[in-house]
Amino acid sequence: MKHLVLHVGAHKTGTTLVQKALRTNREAFARRGYDVLIRNEYENLTEGYHSRWRRQGASLGNVTRAFEMVRDAATHDSLVISHEDILASVHSFRTGPLYAPADNVLRIAHKVLAPERTTVLLYVRRQDRFVESSYLQTVRVGSTKSFEEFMEPVVPENLRWDHLVEKIKESVPADAEVRVNYFEGIKEMHSRAFVREFFHQTGVDVAPKFSFNTEAVNRGYSDSALKLALVGNAELEAEDRRKLRLFLDANFSNVTHSSPQLLTKEQREEMLTALVPSNKLLHEMVTSNLSTGVADLAVNKGESPYLPSGS
Repeated sequence: MKHLVLHVGAHKTGTTLVQKALRTNREAFARRGYDVLIRNEYENLTEGYHSRWRRQGASLGNVTRAFEMVRDAATHDSLVISHEDILASVHSFRTGPLYAPADNVLRIAHKVLAPERTTVLLYVRRQDRFVESSYLQTVRVGSTKSFEEFMEPVVPENLRWDHLVEKIKESVPADAEVRVNYFEGIKEMHSRAFVREFFHQTGVDVAPKFSFNTEAVNRGYSDSALKLALVGNAELEAEDRRKLRLFLDANFSNVTHSSPQLLTKEQREEMLTALVPSNKLLHEMVTSNLSTGVADLAVNKGESPYLPSGS
């Protein structure tokens, strides 16, 4: 393979928006010699091998088999994969460091696909908001846990983005390009500029065209939706839970209703304070991408947007 572009998430950082844009611009990538695989396509192509490892604790041999299937199905000599679960599940931080198996997955990908050039794109989100969004996503897909139950095993040390970035860098060739971005930049850049910046970072020279609504692509649950979902997930069968999810997405999102209040102000401050050294290191990693719009926003502010007031 000539060039492998891996967009590895993280979860809840605009991945749905990016994947819609990749799907819309698939032909433009193909003209430049790139296949594009977004999350659902990757899962279908690999026949559940990767997800069985991720969800059921099957061996890493399943990950190897998944990448072999991707390699064998390739129609071009370069590839873009966008999959926020490719390194681990959304709630990996409940049992250990964020995306703890990332090094194993990336090494397998390089062994199987053997790219001449590698680009890894990672978007991060402030940890307090990240865990809240991750919790709401688990409820959205069927969990009945309260937020307190979900957070009970979580410790700040497991939420270190800088550790994940270092693990990624150690797992790819020395000349690989690893791009780290603040998701929060989307508020100032807005959706289309955010996508343009992502496309620029792939290094593929595709200018995105937009044939879809780029606003509110993946809405979150409101407080009302959360309460209804927790009851419904406990009482309904799978098909009815799916129908409830679609109804809540359409009628009780955080665009039209109040967002849930999950972490208290004190809990938020405590978490961010514990992560100050880590987030300062992360900021150095993000701002090393001086050519990127999101990083430029951070540079202009002069400090990490992940630090609590007074740090």
